[in-house]
Order: sequence, then structure tokens, then C-alpha cells
Amino acid sequence: MHGTALTARRRLDALVRGQVVRLATELDLSLLGAHAEALLWIAVRPGALQETAQTLSAHPHVRFCAATTGPANLVVALAAADLDALYTFLTDSVGPLDGVTAIDTTPLPTTVKRTGLIRH
Repeated sequence: MHGTALTARRRLDALVRGQVVRLATELDLSLLGAHAEALLWIAVRPGALQETAQTLSAHPHVRFCAATTGPANLVVALAAADLDALYTFLTDSVGPLDGVTAIDTTPLPTTVKRTGLIRH
């Protein structure tokens, strides 16, 4: 049985509202002026984890922020204009946060595959 476009739209809307399906858009970050990417592995005092995550996730350079396990309990994916902007983010946005006890930075010089799409 074939449904109409309206039925398909209604069903997709219900899946999205029910958080069964999440929509994501992937684009070349350089089109937005971001030429430096990094993963930040941040150790945060447990009592400050929620506040730190919320503070960092509100920053426009932060693409992804999630709690995790291990020596670092917060992982942040960052896109910045250049390495100077990355450094400024680390010193001016992460540095002043009281709950942060350590940070490891993994620069991503190039991305070959993201969100299932192979980069050429």
C-alpha cells in the first residue's frame, strides 16, 4: 500500500517529535571560515560537569559536547577559524572554568570521513 506525500510527512514528523529519528546537516566547515578542528578531552570535577558542559556547548565554536568516561569525562569537538582562534578558545573559554582540572587537545589536520560521507 502506497501512502501520500502528506502521510509520509506526518509520519516523519511524528518520528522526529518522538526523537526516534534525528536530522543532521553536514557541510564543509571551511565554507563557514573554520579551518582548524580539534577534539578536546577535558577532565572536570564531577560536581561541575553539567555546568561546564552547558557553558562550553553554548559557544559558537563548539560542534559537539558530551559526557564520557575515562581520564577525561567531557569530550568537545571544536571548529575555529585557525590555530590562533583555537588557542584563544582554550585560554579564554576553557581556562577560566573552575571545574576543569586537565585538558588534552587533539588537532584534526584533515577529515577523511564524517557522518558517513567520504571526503575527496
